[in-house]
Amino acid sequence: MKQTSLASRYARALAGAVGEKSALESTAEELDAFSRLYETSKDLRDFLLNPAIPVASRAKGIAALSKRTRVSARAARLLEILLSKGRMDLLPEVSREFRRVEEEILGMVSVELTTARPLTAPEVKRVQASLEKFTGKKVRLAPKVDAEILGGARAKIGSLVYDGTVAHRLDKLKRQLIGEE
Repeated sequence: MKQTSLASRYARALAGAVGEKSALESTAEELDAFSRLYETSKDLRDFLLNPAIPVASRAKGIAALSKRTRVSARAARLLEILLSKGRMDLLPEVSREFRRVEEEILGMVSVELTTARPLTAPEVKRVQASLEKFTGKKVRLAPKVDAEILGGARAKIGSLVYDGTVAHRLDKLKRQLIGEE
């Protein structure tokens, strides 16, 4: 819990530094991309977390990588601060918290939508419009495909899951028939 609180403080500080609502999304995308790179590259993690390498050398590495990946000055400064405070391990959580803060400021919500097959563009628009009406917020849709659900859809909004899949309905029916429900 302490780590989440700390990550939230870093995320809120960055949001305050960004200031402009229009720049929040691009900053969130930059942070997400750098965080994915950090999580997927063992070499990068080893370099950034290695106490045997001087902080100044690691900071130069972050600066070079930030320039190469076109990370904004504010996001790069956050990375430098995390490094200097010995908190680089917080980067993925800070990225998630920044995304949450961004959505809060912009009145948005992320929805993970799982379907049995990829949705067409018109279907995505209809689902997004329905979810926006349901939540009362602008929806950032993250579609996923899982053939095991057979049909229907599962929407995850924050920690809430709305399961309208065929697999869920069949499982529920099975439990009712054998008397578990």
